[in-house]
Amino acid sequence: MKRFLLTISLLTASVLGGCMFPDTERVNNIPYEDQLQSVQSAVDAYQENTGVLPIKTKPANTPLMERYPVEFGRLVPGYMADPPSNSFEGGGLFQYVLVDVETDPTIKLIDLRVTERLQELQTKINAFRAKEGKFPFDGSLGKNQFTIDYEKVFVSEEPYIPSPYSDKELPIYVDGSGQLFVDYREDMKQALENTDESLNPGDDLRYLLYEDSPFAPAYSQGYSIDEQGEVIFLNN
Repeated sequence: MKRFLLTISLLTASVLGGCMFPDTERVNNIPYEDQLQSVQSAVDAYQENTGVLPIKTKPANTPLMERYPVEFGRLVPGYMADPPSNSFEGGGLFQYVLVDVETDPTIKLIDLRVTERLQELQTKINAFRAKEGKFPFDGSLGKNQFTIDYEKVFVSEEPYIPSPYSDKELPIYVDGSGQLFVDYREDMKQALENTDESLNPGDDLRYLLYEDSPFAPAYSQGYSIDEQGEVIFLNN
């Protein structure tokens, strides 16, 4: 419950700036538990009746956390009256997605303000690539993870994403293809400290972030641990 309440409080802050969102937005930017449960029940019933999940078709190379968005057109009106008011389809700020689709399809949320701001930065990076023939890499974080030289894309201050899991501000990085991701390693370190599970190197451990939260780790690559138990990027 403490984590859930902290998540709600963080959603009143600007994604990349320090300003607050207008009061008119706040009614649709809260991850109400009853709305999550309503969609979960509808998804479960739809799958039971049809044998498939009510999801939109996305390309196979779509990052895992964004790969299975809920298609409310399949659920309304047969399984629920309307999309929830905090969903994009209902005029809100969240995208409803499914995680663990192969084992236990579970509803989570993605804050579309993060999506919008990453898209704005992606446009700048793509423009630099088109002009210079290379990406604005600054340094290396891993085998396929690079920091960004923001001066080259005319961004005066390094942007951060408020974590949905803590009070941390998370940096952004880019992979070798120029795709942007949010760096959740600090949250992963905290999650490892808080679990007593037996964990194996090579396993994707992102579920430790979202299992007790309404939010998926949006725009993330996989994370695992090395033989010493330290958080590393999971490069597939």
